Amino acid sequence: EIQFAANPRYRVEGAHVYETVPVTPWEAALGGKVAVQTPSGTVEVALPAGSQSGRKLRLKGKGIKGGDQYVALKIVMPAQIDDGLADFMRSWRETHAYDPRADKR
Repeated sequence: EIQFAANPRYRVEGAHVYETVPVTPWEAALGGKVAVQTPSGTVEVALPAGSQSGRKLRLKGKGIKGGDQYVALKIVMPAQIDDGLADFMRSWRETHAYDPRADKR
């Protein structure tokens, strides 16, 4: 039997490891690669373009003793929004507006 010290970064269920990984809006929109810690070391994970917050990616065999690691994406905005970013977002809203809550009504 193996026991692990609690770590707020991971949740372990059996041989599977679960983690939430923060990504930037441009990584989610455009795709890219992010480094993810696994029990056996760091791996580069390819993010598909158009990823949404909450999307789960499976890292086969990267859990404990052959289990899998599941990575949930969390899109994180910058803490400070400067004038340039605010102007860009207003322009983007005018040309690409959509309602992400439309199906919740």
